[in-house]
Amino acid sequence: MSVGGGWKASCENVTAKLEEDVVSCVIVDNSAMLNILLLLFLIPTLVSSSYNEDLIIERRPHHVDWEDLFMEYNRYSAPNRVRQEVNMTIEVVDIRGDRLIFEMNQNWRDERLRFVGVARVPVPAHIQPWIPDTYIRNGWDVVVEQKSLDLNYDGTFLLRQKYQVTVNADENTKELPLIIASFNNYGTDRIHYNLINSKIDLPSHSHLSSKPHQRKFDELRFDDVIVTVHSSSQIVDSLISNSTSV
Repeated sequence: MSVGGGWKASCENVTAKLEEDVVSCVIVDNSAMLNILLLLFLIPTLVSSSYNEDLIIERRPHHVDWEDLFMEYNRYSAPNRVRQEVNMTIEVVDIRGDRLIFEMNQNWRDERLRFVGVARVPVPAHIQPWIPDTYIRNGWDVVVEQKSLDLNYDGTFLLRQKYQVTVNADENTKELPLIIASFNNYGTDRIHYNLINSKIDLPSHSHLSSKPHQRKFDELRFDDVIVTVHSSSQIVDSLISNSTSV
């Protein structure tokens, strides 16, 4: 009996020990599982945070991917194939006899080249968009001293040029006419020029005026603009003539 009783006590001790170990294992396993679940929850947050920070650091504001922007772009075609509007501003800087030095700005919109941003960026030299084939029709010994081309985010181009050109002055009025025209209506049926602003600040000449002039050559039609630089002597002569008649 004593042997059997001792064996029974030993079995109860072993059973109690096993139960304690099982409980301990369950506690350990539950703790490990909790850590694993917590880690799985935090990993997406950490990765997302790191990813967003990288994007903020690597972003280049007002950057233009020129190769992507000009993919499938046809530079031989104007934005408007029927009638392309080109706005101009002219500032006469100096006049020496029949030779004018002036700056001319041209702007036009090309909807094909819009990009995301709020800035105007310079166009690299190797990029070749459509530009109007503008020239001084009655000028000779023409020199373009400076030129720059910028593109705005909405697709508006700004072409700035500084010219030296000689024209024949009117013998009677001393006026200096500039005939600004398209050479061949490049890429469109017609290029229409609009002079939206002009400036001159010289004592020898008073102001500039402009008028449209349409002409036809073969099957081509041209919308020229005649810009006239008026001499200050015209105003003096007119005042003298008016006072004499009175």
